[in-house]
Amino acid sequence: MASEVLAVFVPTSSARRRKANLFVILAVVALVLALIPLIAVFGYVFVNGIGSLLSLDFLTKDPPADLSAAGGGVRNALIGTLEMTGLASLIAVPIGLGVAIFAIEVGGSLARAARFLIDVLAGLPSIVVGIFVYATVVVTQGHFSGLAGSLALAIVMLPVVTVSAEEILRLTPRPIAEGARALGLARWRAVLSVFVPIGLSGIVTGILLGISRAIGETAPLIFTSLGNNFFTLDLNQPMQALPLLIYRNALNSAYASARDRAFGAALLLILIVFGFNLVGRWLTARRRLAGSPR
Repeated sequence: MASEVLAVFVPTSSARRRKANLFVILAVVALVLALIPLIAVFGYVFVNGIGSLLSLDFLTKDPPADLSAAGGGVRNALIGTLEMTGLASLIAVPIGLGVAIFAIEVGGSLARAARFLIDVLAGLPSIVVGIFVYATVVVTQGHFSGLAGSLALAIVMLPVVTVSAEEILRLTPRPIAEGARALGLARWRAVLSVFVPIGLSGIVTGILLGISRAIGETAPLIFTSLGNNFFTLDLNQPMQALPLLIYRNALNSAYASARDRAFGAALLLILIVFGFNLVGRWLTARRRLAGSPR
């Protein structure tokens, strides 16, 4: 009797093992297919851009007025990128956190409408954001500016910051939330003193991902900051950025100097984005480790 039972179950177990092995093989194939373009793009940019990036002048000098001329660097684009992205973060982070907190703590139809609009904004092409800021800010100012570029990048960042912060705040353990309210803390005090500190690493991770999303955008900056060939810290003037510099030099890639400058700037931008993502992953891993049972 026992042998008959085993005879019934052995084929099923073998079939399941074959299916499991097939699933693992398909997953590995999918991973390889996903890594091929990533490695190919990074390897190509690295090989063509590392020579420029290893030069100190590349980071400390501005590009020449004539893009076909040899020499020059990306100082103005690097500083412009950091300055506009920094201002965009100062704009997007408080608004994104405010919307997330409102959706969690207040709720209602208004919160659902705000979340719906945020989801729509997340799927909006960045070039549309650039045209919107151009029509509302650049035309009003009468000139391109780093401020307009920062506003465009802030709009691009906003959905990422909002959605990630909302999801993190929803993960606040229920006993902690109930305990904070049982202590009689005001709603705003409970959010700022309890909920936000608990999910701080996750919120920071979302902010870094939002920065990574915005820092490589080109289309919004074409319509807003425009770019230039000189160094400036004045956000009220046209301001250069790494994506714009890559775009302009790539258009002149028939010249070796412009092509090298474009690849060097592209590699620098990739490394910056990689750095932000690496810090975000580290914070996420640290949060999971801190929350694991000891």
